[in-house]
Amino acid sequence: MKLRRNPWKKGSRKKKIPWKRLSRTAAVPVCLCVWLLVGYGFCAREDGSTFAMWATERLSSDTGGVERKLGEAPPQDADGYYLLSTKEDFMWFISKKMDPHSNVRLANDLILNDTQGWENWDKTPPEYTYGSIPNYYGHFDGNGHALVGYCTTYDSWLSSLFMILEEDAKVTDLTIRDSLFVTTYEDCMYENENGHTDVITSAALCFANYGVVENCEVEAKVIGAWDAGGIAGINHGQMTGCKFTGTVEGGTDQGTESPENTFTKHSMFAGGICRSNFGTIKNCVNEGAVSLGAISETFYVHDFAAGGISGCNTEEGTIEDSRNLGDVTGVQLSGGIVGANWGSLYKCQNSGGVHLEQMERDYVETLVSAGVCASNGGTVDTCVNTGAVTISQKRLSFGNPIYGVACNTVNPGKGTIENSFYLDGTAEQVYPQRGVRRLSADEMPQYAAYFSGVNRLEREDFMDFWSLIPLEPETSGDGEAEPPDKEYVHVAFGPEEDVLYEVVPGDNLWNIAKKYYGDGRYYGNLVWKNELPADGFLMPGMQITIPHRDMAWLRHYDEEGFGWAFCGLPSGEIFPTRYVLSKPIDWYYGSTDFAACAGLETLWPKTPDAAESQDIRIFYRMDANPDGDFFDGRWPEVQESIRRSAAAYWGDSADTFTFDCYTLDNGEHLYCYAFVVYRKEEKLVCQVAYRLCDNMLVEFIGVQPLDPHWHIGQSHDVLLRVPYMAAFVDTSAKIEETQFDTETFYGRENWDFPQLHNPFAVARAFDVDAESSDYMLFTGAQ
Repeated sequence: MKLRRNPWKKGSRKKKIPWKRLSRTAAVPVCLCVWLLVGYGFCAREDGSTFAMWATERLSSDTGGVERKLGEAPPQDADGYYLLSTKEDFMWFISKKMDPHSNVRLANDLILNDTQGWENWDKTPPEYTYGSIPNYYGHFDGNGHALVGYCTTYDSWLSSLFMILEEDAKVTDLTIRDSLFVTTYEDCMYENENGHTDVITSAALCFANYGVVENCEVEAKVIGAWDAGGIAGINHGQMTGCKFTGTVEGGTDQGTESPENTFTKHSMFAGGICRSNFGTIKNCVNEGAVSLGAISETFYVHDFAAGGISGCNTEEGTIEDSRNLGDVTGVQLSGGIVGANWGSLYKCQNSGGVHLEQMERDYVETLVSAGVCASNGGTVDTCVNTGAVTISQKRLSFGNPIYGVACNTVNPGKGTIENSFYLDGTAEQVYPQRGVRRLSADEMPQYAAYFSGVNRLEREDFMDFWSLIPLEPETSGDGEAEPPDKEYVHVAFGPEEDVLYEVVPGDNLWNIAKKYYGDGRYYGNLVWKNELPADGFLMPGMQITIPHRDMAWLRHYDEEGFGWAFCGLPSGEIFPTRYVLSKPIDWYYGSTDFAACAGLETLWPKTPDAAESQDIRIFYRMDANPDGDFFDGRWPEVQESIRRSAAAYWGDSADTFTFDCYTLDNGEHLYCYAFVVYRKEEKLVCQVAYRLCDNMLVEFIGVQPLDPHWHIGQSHDVLLRVPYMAAFVDTSAKIEETQFDTETFYGRENWDFPQLHNPFAVARAFDVDAESSDYMLFTGAQ
């Protein structure tokens, strides 16, 4: 982004702003210099008549009854500040007679118009409308008083009280109340220095601030044809202790179409305190409603970002100790604090509602609605959201669009979140994030200690469980089981309920466990539930309990959806975009070129730290499934068939088989098995998992080269990750049409399940050096 600091001053320097995706230009062309110097300060009437504020007509003073010419300077106080006590004094201040370095102070509230019906001044302008000051270098001391009934001049660019607050400028202790600020495409369109069409930002206090704005309050209606900011348009300086109430409406010109051969800026923003922040915002509050609509598609604007404090926060920008209480509504990126962030957000709180209304487009787009920041490429630290985060969506979008705090995955650089929280029930967030905690209403008071800095969530607070853990469902006070937590998958294991078993001759713990759990290695469940002899021997006639086990996979932190997406069910129910599959954000997904690749796609780690071994490959497939669960009731028979296929392909070189069958809450089964194969000097451990239901078929085949010192019982990543990934498959959607021709699958001989890939053939063809190509994401390379 490039911004001309002082578009009216010859030789003014340009400030270059390094932006990545959400770049834009806010320059004001020098060619208007002469026009502004001649024209600013005029008032325009609805009938088209004008009068000069510095005219010599005689107007009476509102306070002292002293008559003087409008061009005369008001008196000064002991500090040398000009005291503005009348409407005439204010007209002098905004006239060309005033030195822009002058210091001024309000002596009382200034009533600039009869404020009856001020909210409708965009349709019926008041008696007086005012121009703005192009450049200001002095101190405007509001002195605790207000400008009441300010309305901007129409048919000009003068959309704010000040256009540019320079580096030496200060505005303090000022209130602007019952006032209207408007821009229209017709009056405020210009071509920026990049040759792109733009519209001047609508804002109350200033278009751009390079100085200090402190303890200022604005209660106004700010309407922007394109961009809008409640107090400032663009902040490069400091804004401290400021407050906005009223409404900010951006993107209101939705009917104008782009002229031919017109290039448009890439992004539009709206925010309660400012449109875009390149400086510091601290201890500011927005209580107003912020909305950003979508202009005509013919302008090809790519990003629309709305935030309670700022539409965007750049790499240089910092927002601290600020709160949003107002509702934020957007069409693409909506955040309680900011829409898009590349800088720093620290100790910010949102309690306003955040909503996103999907616009009518001919293409798939990014949609994110988040409690603090919709698109985060910077840092979000010690922030909290208690406001409702919602979306109205009818079509697919890139990514899951609802987040309690912030979304990191829509930026190629990816941001970070630390020590942040959101209230349970406010956001239907799909994937847990490191640095973010979801708290119940009873737990929220605990946040005070973290917000004050006494406590802090550290990395070790977020443990990564890949394996199953025992789950003891909690019960409410009336004895009813609590609904399942959305951050884990509950599975039932073993008999449907506890079984009282009588030992018969020849029994041992291993055999009993194999009968009821599918594998003797689960005999520990029997030891856990029963008081058995110390030597472990079972006597005929002894009764032992075979426990039903409730287990769970905890949802891993920092995942993202990928693969097949949907936002509606066959029943017609519409909801935010969901993905069938999920993966760690530090894993690729794409394709691998090897003999058995037909119908299979691939997952693999991006870096050595992303997994136990960079040589892991997890192959997967999603498809229609007209046969339903063709393993149901046949699992023992299926196991024998699998062993026969292993022998046909590997002989005695395949062993160490394990088989598991879990039951999910929706009644589906999760079928898993693992084995080890030996190829010359190499050993491979393989893990397979299936989800077979009426809506879809999903299969995973994971392969990991073994450590040379591997021993039976040693765990490997692939053994844990594959069942986990299969457990979290979202099978609520239905894949209607077959995606792959099973006749092309490798290794169909000596394999009894033509609907599935033969994992023994895949293991034989596996080549760790085979080329893998990651798919291109909408944000660029993975």
